[in-house]
Amino acid sequence: MTNQSKIATANRPFACYGAEQLEGIRNRILMQPKLRQEYERQWKLSDAFANEELSLPIQRISAFRTVPFVFRTPENAAYLKFALHIRGKGEVWINQVQLTHSEKGLPIPLANGRFDHGLLGWAASPYSFTSSTSLESSESPGQGQCLHVKNLSNNDHMRLSITDSIPVHAKEHYSIQTNLRLDQHFSDDGVTIEVKFQDAAGQPVDAVYTLPSFNRKTPTNWAALLETAGADANVYMVTGNTEYAERAKRKMLYMLPDMCQGMDIFKATGWHEDDTYGAVHIGRGIAVLSVIYDQIADSGIILPHESADIHANFRYITEMMMDTAYYRFNLEQFPDEKGGKRSNWNADRATGLGIYALIFPQEKLADDYLAHACAVVDWQLEHVVDQDGAWPENIRYHGAVLHRYFLFFTLLQRLKGVDYWSRDKVKKMYRFLIDTVTPKDNVQGGPDSKPKLLSPAVGDSTVDDQWFRMFAYAAPFYATIDSPLSREMMWGWQHGGGVVRDTGAYPCTLLALLYPQPELPQKAPALTSVHYPGMGYIILRQHASVWGRENYAIFESSPLTYHAHHDEGHFSIWANGTPLTLDPGTGGYYNGDRHWYVNGHAHNVVQFMDEAGTIQNGPLKSLCEEVFFSNQLDYVRSKIPDVHAETYHRHFAYVKAGIDVYVVWDRIRSENNSIWNLHTMSTLSDIEKNRITAHCLNDMKLEVTFIEPSGISVSKDHGAVSGAYPLTVQEHFRIRSDFGGEGGGVSSSDGGDDADRDNSSNCNRDYLTLLYPKTREASAMVIQSLPTDADCSEIRMYKILRDEQTMFYLFVNGTEQPHTFHCQAGAALLNPHDKTTYSPDHNGECHVQVEAGRLTILLTNG
Repeated sequence: MTNQSKIATANRPFACYGAEQLEGIRNRILMQPKLRQEYERQWKLSDAFANEELSLPIQRISAFRTVPFVFRTPENAAYLKFALHIRGKGEVWINQVQLTHSEKGLPIPLANGRFDHGLLGWAASPYSFTSSTSLESSESPGQGQCLHVKNLSNNDHMRLSITDSIPVHAKEHYSIQTNLRLDQHFSDDGVTIEVKFQDAAGQPVDAVYTLPSFNRKTPTNWAALLETAGADANVYMVTGNTEYAERAKRKMLYMLPDMCQGMDIFKATGWHEDDTYGAVHIGRGIAVLSVIYDQIADSGIILPHESADIHANFRYITEMMMDTAYYRFNLEQFPDEKGGKRSNWNADRATGLGIYALIFPQEKLADDYLAHACAVVDWQLEHVVDQDGAWPENIRYHGAVLHRYFLFFTLLQRLKGVDYWSRDKVKKMYRFLIDTVTPKDNVQGGPDSKPKLLSPAVGDSTVDDQWFRMFAYAAPFYATIDSPLSREMMWGWQHGGGVVRDTGAYPCTLLALLYPQPELPQKAPALTSVHYPGMGYIILRQHASVWGRENYAIFESSPLTYHAHHDEGHFSIWANGTPLTLDPGTGGYYNGDRHWYVNGHAHNVVQFMDEAGTIQNGPLKSLCEEVFFSNQLDYVRSKIPDVHAETYHRHFAYVKAGIDVYVVWDRIRSENNSIWNLHTMSTLSDIEKNRITAHCLNDMKLEVTFIEPSGISVSKDHGAVSGAYPLTVQEHFRIRSDFGGEGGGVSSSDGGDDADRDNSSNCNRDYLTLLYPKTREASAMVIQSLPTDADCSEIRMYKILRDEQTMFYLFVNGTEQPHTFHCQAGAALLNPHDKTTYSPDHNGECHVQVEAGRLTILLTNG
């Protein structure tokens, strides 16, 4: 496998390991199966890229960019047609054109969007004799065929138009994404996109949208080379073969200048459409490139002038990272997510500077950078990371920040003797990732995969972010100072897939080979229901870690607005290792699908309509007023301050005690109409009167019964969902009150303008809903409405049965005063919330007092 004669001994100290450790590191990588597998992957990656370099210059290996054009269709639009205009002297290679319905997060197939069938479905119209089009095979593997447009004159103009009209919905967002390559600027506008519309009769609509011209060279982005450069350096570390050090050097000599020129543009223009050159990603990049340089610096392949260029570029980048005109790191409160001391951007910027300073201590400003980085991290640990150890954006950014902290803390301890690992907040950050895990998902990854733990998707997180790899990196540091934490981290890593590869944005490939110790012992944590008030997550659990019996729900009631979606009051549910309803996660920030992921209609929330009858998004934060956990009942009450409601509270209860039913009561006081959104991991559902039965994965069902309102109408559609599931979409239901008299009905809707208007609903009424996860064989719930002695529609009482056996009673007091219910019962009833037992009197009647504005659940105590 390795040419041992080429293995060299280091002539200088390394930042991440000592020269005397190299032989042990090499042997361990080759002997430990998981590390060897990852090393072999990296070796193949390095060799594959080197093969590409034989036929392509480095700037052309990943030279395509996706240019998005996001727009909202005008009123009366029923169809659209679009055209690409290429103006001026120059040439462009177009690999793909894609249309996305942003309101659903789903692509709209174009018949020949990748030009696999030439120009079928397209019309190429040159406005001069010196413009031409041709089809060429892409230079890059896997890119397929490209359309090459070449203009020889400054006045040339080529029009490339789609020939068929595409159906769309009025007043909704769409996006056209054009994947293209420009080696040089055009002499004129370059590439623009023009969109025109037609009404239902095919007549033109008086609106034309035009994308601002794209006229920027698209050489390979530095970030596309980072993982491969790290792989090069690691193969050199193991084999001593200087060819791999040479490969890493070539990439560095390209990447660092590309960073510099991109940062200049970012500083000058606020070029947020490409975060690759923003402080967050440059911070990650200089950290990893500092490590790579350190690994190959003793190889003898870096010439003096090359070393001078590398150091000069590092100095330029680090000085820019301290320029508040580039990144406003001095603001305690920030105007958007890309500024300020509190942002994850600042964490990555500062730790990148700190790692650079630790690896290059001889640099004049190294001490200043290191002091600055420590000050930023100290401030964030004190003022940003909350009392539970949560980074207050979402789990995705919690993991991203902790990831960058990891290498900084490691080098601080190794090179300076500074210990961050023992700090309480740092331990809690790892503990937070353990305590939020989902059940072992039996669907994720496909039928041949073992069930594995996931991180729940909330807001901008997805279920397959794979942050558990960080447990393998950090557990060895806790093996002696906090053995219980180390063991639980190893449990999370083992049951989360056992991945060592560093994935995601801008990986550091060395971490996967240097730090994991798969042989460390593991121990399952005692997972229970938990509330994180700072982050706003409430997790409801039953039978945690008991395979086949574990149930899990996560409810959001957040005081925060970082990376926020309109999802306050949203819930996701797993049962029997199967996801039944999920937060959609996140799409791309700039590719045009964000209107789905951030919108309230993509989440299990109530949306209110404005006075014109148009559905509106809810607030970005809410107030959790009460949380209660027990072996029999979990319960949360959240106040959601929607501007279209006088008051709105969502009550979410999980009835355990062998029942496993979720109760959702939306107590609404509003003059505005509303809809109740529900998403299920299903492609088939039955709708009958006030019940939806979704046929989910693994032969599971989710039975959803609307006790209130008494009649509903349902529109059904689909929307995107994140995660490696066999379903790329969830069914999306919109439930409305139907006061026409006889039960409910169902209609199909593609989410058009009609679906956003309903002036017949009367949503002064509440929603009271049961969600019952069940197997295929389980019988349905039966709901009986019980009479009350109150002449008030706000006082309601129900009995819930299954197989003719009473499961529990529901008492709803929507008034502003306490009320005593009189309930016929054959046995004593238990309120699991306050442990009160209600025994029947001589008339067989229980007298149950319920506070104002409260939902009370009573269990049969027999």
